[in-house]
Amino acid sequence: MTFKLLDKIDISDGATTRRIALYEGDLTALPLKHRADILIVSAFPNDYSPMTTTLIGALNRSGLSVAKLSANKLYDLRPTSAFWLSHPLGDAFAGMNIGQIACFETRVLGSPPTVVGDLFRGLFPFLDDRRSQTVAMPVLATGNQGWPADVMMRSILDAALNWLARGLAISELKIVECRPDRAAALAATMADFKARTAVASTRDALQPASFDVFLSFSSDDAEAADCAKAALQTRVDAKRVFDYRLAIDKGKSWQEELDRAISASRSVVAILSPTYFASPECREELMQARLRNKRTDRSVLFPIYWRDWGRELDLWLQLVNYADCRETDYQSLTSTMSRLPLT
Repeated sequence: MTFKLLDKIDISDGATTRRIALYEGDLTALPLKHRADILIVSAFPNDYSPMTTTLIGALNRSGLSVAKLSANKLYDLRPTSAFWLSHPLGDAFAGMNIGQIACFETRVLGSPPTVVGDLFRGLFPFLDDRRSQTVAMPVLATGNQGWPADVMMRSILDAALNWLARGLAISELKIVECRPDRAAALAATMADFKARTAVASTRDALQPASFDVFLSFSSDDAEAADCAKAALQTRVDAKRVFDYRLAIDKGKSWQEELDRAISASRSVVAILSPTYFASPECREELMQARLRNKRTDRSVLFPIYWRDWGRELDLWLQLVNYADCRETDYQSLTSTMSRLPLT
């Protein structure tokens, strides 16, 4: 089978141009030039039966058992990001031109269209932004799981566009369909998505927002957010503070509004706690702020360790200029906000 490009979307994060591409081809026979560092498959929870009509079945017929890989996962992020990651496949599968397998399983997080954004957020720590990496996938959850291809394609495109625009280290996301009739239908869906996205981007460019600080916090830490906000607003350089409780138009998409606000804020203050780390929305805000922090020549992200969550902060957070205000030390929080280097 030929491997044919049907359509693409180029995305710039301000420093690098990345790509989402739709191909007609076979994911079990990737040409070397289309090698995937990670191939994403989808499955019912804990069910890797090699059904004849599925990608897992096709991989099994090529000698690669997802069931065997699942018995020795490298990382299991299903509770938070709806996927697990295999160990590198190694030389035994070199001819398949696949580096690792990521298996998308929604389990208790929600339906596949609503959870696919968690997948891209969860991939962040496993992608090296010092080199180009390629990720390949079918249109997830549309085989035996029965989700409409049009619905899943739009959800994948929307999530991928948002994360690649933030700087997620994927040089190309390859969405691959082997059936010509379905590939043609997906191309039409992608063309419509591109047209709608272009209109929305033009409208948003005409109405920019601007904030000095974006406050990222869980609802359980609302009092800490109020304290931080009050301290910030005593400063002449931090009057414009984004607080989702006051700034979100309930008639619009929350995620779109939050994405736009983070991108339009000079700094992000994240109030870290057990409920913060348990929240997919808060973790997504933290990852977006981390990406911005990597791409700028100054500190953008300022984590505040507010309530202990029973373990050390991840190393990357310890390397950021964070303040330890445990355990709910309001005086320390106020002092930290007063001296925060925002410029």
